[in-house]
Amino acid sequence: MSTLGNRRPIGVFDSGVGGLTVVRALMERLPLESILYFGDTARVPYGIKSNATIEHFSAQIVDFLLHHAVKMLIVACNTMAAVALKTITARAGNIPVLDVIEAGARAAVSASPGGRIGVIGTPTTINSNAYARRIHALDPSVRVYSQACPLFVPLVEEGWLDHVVTRLTAREYLRTVLAEEIDSLVLGCTHYPLLKPLLHDVVGREDVKLIDSATTTAELAAVRLNETGLAADSQSHASYRYVVTDIPLRFQTIGERFLGRSLENVERVDIENDASGKPPRRRRTDFR
Repeated sequence: MSTLGNRRPIGVFDSGVGGLTVVRALMERLPLESILYFGDTARVPYGIKSNATIEHFSAQIVDFLLHHAVKMLIVACNTMAAVALKTITARAGNIPVLDVIEAGARAAVSASPGGRIGVIGTPTTINSNAYARRIHALDPSVRVYSQACPLFVPLVEEGWLDHVVTRLTAREYLRTVLAEEIDSLVLGCTHYPLLKPLLHDVVGREDVKLIDSATTTAELAAVRLNETGLAADSQSHASYRYVVTDIPLRFQTIGERFLGRSLENVERVDIENDASGKPPRRRRTDFR
């Protein structure tokens, strides 16, 4: 692969803003890599939509990112990864595809010598059983205890990261999972890393490892880029671009909390009405 080819961006996509925790982890782990982020903010949430619709939306996003010459695709949405991974992989062709569920499952198995893993996520992710299937594919002897936590996403987006309501909610959600003497707890939603300090307190046991889907995905990306010869060279200068499908203001406001830095280069695209296969119409929004 040419040096110029290695400087192409990594394409990261999610149904909304949560995938920015993966972007943040990638920035920290791979500071030379450019990133193109796609958040389908006009059509979120995906969790209430049919599998066929999720697959259709995912294919549209993959086509957009491939048109912009990404060198790797990272599915930063647990719902997309659970429902549409085969569609995404087929669409990507020879472009490497990583996803948060695979990364989380691998890390959890490695961190669970006692073979007891807890998984928390949105109802859609938990009901899909995707984490349990991936974990059992890696080690059939592991026992998985799953718990849906539907209130965590709105609490995170509200900014209640260390609020008494969030703490009480977490204690209630985790009660049955912690009763199983788990070795690790998978944070199976890209919103949840922002709750990591609170969850650590609620778990209250140093021997239970919290598996952060964002950092584990960044680690897997680093390994895969080196394996495939796609890692950016030492002369590369990272650039970051953010694409959304709805008015970017809310994305920017909440996204800066997820990213831990200011959000610039935010664009709005009309992907829903583009049936031609050509790049969607773009509108750049400058808030500065």
